[in-house]
Amino acid sequence: MRQPQTIRDVQRLNGKIAALSRFVSKSAEKCLPFFKILRDPKGFSWSDDCQVAFDKLKEYLTSPPLISKPKDGEDLYLYLAATSGAVSAVLVREEDKVQRPVYYLSKALNDAEGRYPEVEKFAYALIISARKLRPYFQAHTIKVLTDKPLKQVLAKPDTSGRLIKWSVELGEYDVKFESRPAIKSQVLADFVGDNTPTECMEENPSESEKGMWKLSVDGSSCLTGSGAGLVLTSPDGWTLEYALRFKFKATNNEAEWEALIAGLTITKHLEVQRIEASSDSQLVVGLANGEYEAREELMTKYLAHFQGMRSAFQDLRIVKVPRAENVRADQLSKLATTEELEKNQTVLVDYLEHPTISQAEVMDIDGPQEPNWMTPFISWLRDGVLPEDPVEARKLVYRANRFQFRDEILYKRSFSFPWLRCLNPSEADYALREVHEGICGNHTGGRTLSHKLLRQGYYWPTIHQDAINLVRKCDKCQRNANISRRPSQPLTSITAPWPFAQWGMDFVGPLPMATGQRKFLIVAVDYFTKWVEAEPLATITEKNTESFVWRSIICRFGVPRTIITDNGKQFDCQAFRDFCREWRIEHRLASVAYPQSNGQAEVINREIISGLKKRLEDRVLYLTYP
Repeated sequence: MRQPQTIRDVQRLNGKIAALSRFVSKSAEKCLPFFKILRDPKGFSWSDDCQVAFDKLKEYLTSPPLISKPKDGEDLYLYLAATSGAVSAVLVREEDKVQRPVYYLSKALNDAEGRYPEVEKFAYALIISARKLRPYFQAHTIKVLTDKPLKQVLAKPDTSGRLIKWSVELGEYDVKFESRPAIKSQVLADFVGDNTPTECMEENPSESEKGMWKLSVDGSSCLTGSGAGLVLTSPDGWTLEYALRFKFKATNNEAEWEALIAGLTITKHLEVQRIEASSDSQLVVGLANGEYEAREELMTKYLAHFQGMRSAFQDLRIVKVPRAENVRADQLSKLATTEELEKNQTVLVDYLEHPTISQAEVMDIDGPQEPNWMTPFISWLRDGVLPEDPVEARKLVYRANRFQFRDEILYKRSFSFPWLRCLNPSEADYALREVHEGICGNHTGGRTLSHKLLRQGYYWPTIHQDAINLVRKCDKCQRNANISRRPSQPLTSITAPWPFAQWGMDFVGPLPMATGQRKFLIVAVDYFTKWVEAEPLATITEKNTESFVWRSIICRFGVPRTIITDNGKQFDCQAFRDFCREWRIEHRLASVAYPQSNGQAEVINREIISGLKKRLEDRVLYLTYP
């Protein structure tokens, strides 16, 4: 392999490496100098870094690692690596106590991705692996071997919208996180060798310092407001910076306490057990360590709250540091009090509505409740009090066997569901309205609404009748109810041999214009399971139809046996017929005189239109369905 002489040669080289990326460890990182050349194609310059990378690449390709094939049902292991310019991963399997690589993958980071915090880079490497190696993730249990707190960060993704999205995307796979053990393969030693940062670690740390997290906090109070700055550092060196702005007035000492409590709360959510918190406030450190005595009422409350948090940590140390050694936390606390906080996009920002000690006092208040249907059960199960009427007492004892009172909450045993939480009338009314017309509600009928509440784990005696009454009183449901004016006819059943073997397809629209000028909807329904797949479209073309069938039906449920459509040009065309013939799909067209032969799709379309009318009202009132 000769040295590239032109920009065209560099492009060919990158193409070859991309084709071999499965067999090359950290391919993106090895090719970073080549990528930099492609960013400026006019000024081609083969630098010394490019030559060094080229020589190392040739040396690596002379003895590439042997790729192993995984077996059905076995667990696979995933190693992650991240640098300032690329993220990499390797999927391995273990055979005879030796780990053998299955797949290498790597991705170069752009400018925005390169500024991710280190732990987010590792999470990004995991999500890239899940997208690239989707078949492996679906067929095997993936054990992520890492020394980064990915499990805690993804389980509590409150600080970044990216982490929320990635956490939801990873939820469909069986992914487990384990600490990284000793490397059992020399092939993986080079991959993992650069994974552990050593800048912030001592050469010979003592036993007491191993696994110790560092937390630097500082509070600030001025005329423009109050805030806190937090800097959390893991034993491996990755850092989390956090700015907290208070929406209440606080003195400087109160701000110092709020900063310390907020930092300990974050570490508690990350399930950190050993932490050393440093502050430049002599009062806070002295009170926390028992050197000072709290005399003011507020300081006493803050100290009591802090003492209550100590039990969550195995080892908690509070140390006093000079202001010069707490510069970064001090800068973050001052940033939290300025008007430039909203414009800052590099620091995690949050707001504290109320002081911590006032929140604890509010939570202890428990107002009296009016007697309701749960009162006799609670009185008997908690206090052992029965009604005076012996007949009612006997009935109550018999019925109470299906109830349980635990943690001040009444539950009812169900036949096919877990324990159902019992609701009082006000809670029941809120639950009904939220499920019926809330953010995820679709204005279902009374019977469906009551069963949906039961599946969600709620119960009260009149749940079915209350659901029916709510639907009858719902203005949107009554205005947009389906009123059939056609004479009744016997139904003709169309059977399907197995799930996802026979699909009915149709278009809906035009609808109100959405983002991307989408105003049509392509709908497919399975005749066996009644499962519906839908996708918004800007235009109705045979290309979009083929893409929908490929992406939403074939890739997700397999190749169907039959597809039933109407005689629209998007279906009854040579391109779609060739597509079905290529995949050996039987394409049936509904009769022109009797379009009801595709009645399953017609019913689904009608339900979609009805749901849109109930949800959007005036925007879709002009929609009609033939």
